[in-house]
Amino acid sequence: MALARFSKLRWLAILCFFPFLITPAQAWGPHPEITQAALKALGTNDPLILQLGSQAQRLTNYAWIADFRRLPFEEPDEAFYADDYLIFPEATTHLDHILPEVRQTFRPYFKRALQALRTETPRNAARWIGSLLHFTEDTGSPPHAAQIRGELHTRMENWVDASLIRIDGYAPQLPGSSDEAALDGFIKRMDELIEFSKARARRLHVPATVGNRGAVEPLVLECALETSRVTADLLHSLGQLAQKPLKESVTLHGTISSEPPDGPLGRFPAKIVLEGTTFSTLADLSGKFEFRNLPPGKYELCAFRGGSGLSRVAVNLRSGETNDYPIALPKAPANLVRNGDFSLSWAKTDAPDCWYRTSNAWEGEIIPLKIGQRYRLAAKFKPGAKEEVVVRWTRFLPHAVPRTAAMPKLETRTLTAAAPEVVFTGAENLGLLQLILKSSPTPNASWDSISLVPIAAD
Repeated sequence: MALARFSKLRWLAILCFFPFLITPAQAWGPHPEITQAALKALGTNDPLILQLGSQAQRLTNYAWIADFRRLPFEEPDEAFYADDYLIFPEATTHLDHILPEVRQTFRPYFKRALQALRTETPRNAARWIGSLLHFTEDTGSPPHAAQIRGELHTRMENWVDASLIRIDGYAPQLPGSSDEAALDGFIKRMDELIEFSKARARRLHVPATVGNRGAVEPLVLECALETSRVTADLLHSLGQLAQKPLKESVTLHGTISSEPPDGPLGRFPAKIVLEGTTFSTLADLSGKFEFRNLPPGKYELCAFRGGSGLSRVAVNLRSGETNDYPIALPKAPANLVRNGDFSLSWAKTDAPDCWYRTSNAWEGEIIPLKIGQRYRLAAKFKPGAKEEVVVRWTRFLPHAVPRTAAMPKLETRTLTAAAPEVVFTGAENLGLLQLILKSSPTPNASWDSISLVPIAAD
């Protein structure tokens, strides 16, 4: 629980200095306690607990994932981009966590979490479940249900004694025996949760406005307890459904060989997607990956990692055979920008993965740099292209920045066709970098590639 809060504070602090990324989240404070109460209600023999093993307890941390859109998410032994568990073909953009838009998350993330339980490792499945938990739990927050923002929002969801969030004796319910019936039952349960929390938000309005915390806390606790029950039902349902036998299926596993970049990105594993499907996963840091319960057939497997490039392999999965595919990622160029040549469009066919469309630009992921390492940033412009690449950076933030501390300076530089390259050294004040491609059509209309490559000292 302490780790969950540390990671969240650390990276939410970054949002203060990259305000162009997202609207800063107004966070439902007791996510870990709500998740813990639900896990306790399941008991040690629930199918979900048995399948996830030690990863079940990590759900108290993974329930924060959806607040880290476009950002790295830290675990004790590795890091990953949160969007690897948020963006996929049935959810191609970030959605608001407040009504009414949050309703759009229930169906696709339920299906994707269930798919992950059936096809991926416990670690990957738990992270997909964590994304779903965040949307579910946020919906139970009174201001989220009542569409209230601002300071009143913060009081309505954080004025609560989290130590009182316990649902001892609650027996989790399965709303339907089939996938669709359970999903419909989950959505119905979410509708009931919305009405429950919305009614209490109306009663909270006056005491929260005048600062009467003593009157606010009991009502917020009621919402947190009901959200814990809904969360317990959800986890129980996923575990039960994942046990159902499937028709003919196959297993695909292999090892991604790559040379991890020196520095922070060396802790980020490779990602694997099956193009034209909703299947994806992350390897572990040794490169091992696995899919279970895939339909037999031919697939195009794409693997990539920051610092190692991208590889594609055609695989033909046959029942009754060992489907083992070792994959070597290219060593050169050692581009730290994931999908820097825009060649992968798995999540959305008209947009490159790892890039995010705004009204007049495409924004890349935040890249942590190594202090003292020299880098070459180069944009390969297409002939006649007049667009620009804006480079934004600030100092690395090793911990949460106090509200009273001065904001670190945000620096920018522009690359053009006439000046497409810059060499720099990672430093205390140049620890986090993001690329903004000033182009309204797709990036590959103006650039062949964008690369950030570590270079040896002179």
